[in-house]
Amino acid sequence: MSSPTRAGLVAAGFLATLSGCSPEPEAPSGAPVEESGYGQTQQGERSYDPGAGWNLTWQDDFTGTSLNTGAWTVLTSNWDPVTNNCNFGTGELEYPRAQNVTVGNGKLIITGERTGDNPTDPRCPGNHRSFYSGRLHTKGKVEGRYGKIVASIKIPPGYGMWPAFWTLGSNMSSAGWPAAGEIDILEWHSNEPTWMKSALHWHNGGQADWGTGASRGVDLSQDFHTYEVEWNANSIVFRLDRDFVSTATFGHNESEFQQPHYLILNLAMGGNWYGHPSPNAIDLPWGARKTMEVEWVRWYQPGGSQSLGLTNAGFEQGLTGWNTWGTTSAAISETYNGGHSGSYHLTHWTSGAPFESWTYQTKSGLQAGTYKLRAWFRKGGTFDFARFQVKTCGSCAPAITNLGTYGGYTLLETPAISVPANGYLEFGLHSKAPTHNGSSFIHMDDVELVRL
Repeated sequence: MSSPTRAGLVAAGFLATLSGCSPEPEAPSGAPVEESGYGQTQQGERSYDPGAGWNLTWQDDFTGTSLNTGAWTVLTSNWDPVTNNCNFGTGELEYPRAQNVTVGNGKLIITGERTGDNPTDPRCPGNHRSFYSGRLHTKGKVEGRYGKIVASIKIPPGYGMWPAFWTLGSNMSSAGWPAAGEIDILEWHSNEPTWMKSALHWHNGGQADWGTGASRGVDLSQDFHTYEVEWNANSIVFRLDRDFVSTATFGHNESEFQQPHYLILNLAMGGNWYGHPSPNAIDLPWGARKTMEVEWVRWYQPGGSQSLGLTNAGFEQGLTGWNTWGTTSAAISETYNGGHSGSYHLTHWTSGAPFESWTYQTKSGLQAGTYKLRAWFRKGGTFDFARFQVKTCGSCAPAITNLGTYGGYTLLETPAISVPANGYLEFGLHSKAPTHNGSSFIHMDDVELVRL
C-alpha cells in the first residue's frame, strides 16, 4: 500500500496470488447525504473455518460502539508518523480523521466523503486533500510473526476506490520502507472488480516487488468476502473466501518476512495506482459517502504452542488459585451476564466506589522460552487504566495489553515475554476505576498461559 510503483506492478500483469451489513453511519451535522445504496445486503456474519491445526491467537469482532484502542491507533492527518511521509508515499487524495472511523452494529466502518475544506497537515504544505477517510493500524499493540491473518470485509465500489488490508514490519520506524517489509493481503481496483490484488515489497539492493491475486468471477464490492494470507518461514500464499487460492505462492527467506509485522486497514482514494487522477475523476459525489466495512479481523497460529494448565482458569471455583492486591472487594467470581464458557467469570467492579485491583496467579520453575497470556474479555465504562499483563517478578515491568471496550467476549493476549530456565511469571488483570462509576466493569474468563 505504500509502494510508489504499485500501479506499474499490477498493470504489468503480475497477477498470481483471501458477512452481514450495517447501515451507513450518520453524516456530520449539516452535511447533505445522498443515498448510495451501498452496504444494503442482509445476511449473517461471514463465517470462516481456518482448518485443522490452527489456533485463534487474536481477534477483533468490533462489538460495542467504540473502537478497541488497546489494539488500534487511528491516524488523524495525511502525515504518517510511522513512515514519516505525506500522503503515504502513494499520492493518495484522502485526509484520514478519527470521525471517519466508527464501530457499530458489530462492524468497523471506514467512511470516505468529499470535502471542500482542503485539509492538510502543516508538515505537508501544499498537499491539500479533497476527501476525508480513515486509516488505522496496530503498531505497538498487536504485532506478530507468521500465521494465518484473515478479515471479513465489504469494499466500496467506484472508480478511484482503493481499500486495503495489509501489514508492515514492526521495525518500520527504524528500517524504513521497503526494508521493513510489506504484505498486501487485499487491494482492490475498480478496473478489475472481481480480483483481490495482493503483493509483497522488500529491499534487495533496492526496492523489490512481487504481485499476485485471486478472482472468483464476481464484483467483490457487492458483498462481504474473507481475505487471507497464510505466512510461514518459507512461503506466503493468499486466499479469497478461503477456497479461491492465489495464482502463485511466494517462496522466501527474506529477513523482512522473518520478523513481526503489524496490521493496517484503510480506504484510500486515487493515488499512483490509478495514475494520479484528479479529484473530480473519483467516483464519490458531493454529499455521498462510501464505506469499507469490516466484520472481524483474526490472527491464527499453528497448533504447536504448548498450553500450560492454570488453577481455576475459568473461575468456576470462586477465586481459588488467584490472589488479589488492592481493593479485594472489587474482584469477584460471578455469573452475571454469563461466562465465556461455564457459568462463572472474574469481575472487577464495585457499586460506585473507586477501586484498584490486581488479580493474579503465579507460575514458577518454568522452562526457558517465550510465553504469553490469553483470555476472553468483556468491558464497559470508564477506567483510569485496565491492563492484561504478565511479568517475570513482582517489581519487574510487565508486558501489557491495554483493554478497550468489548460488548461481547473478545479474545486478547499479552505481548510475548522471555523467561529464563527455572523462571517465574506473575500474570492477570490490573485495573483502576475512578470515583462513583458503577457502570465500570471488566469480565475475564478462560485464562491460558502458552509457551510459544
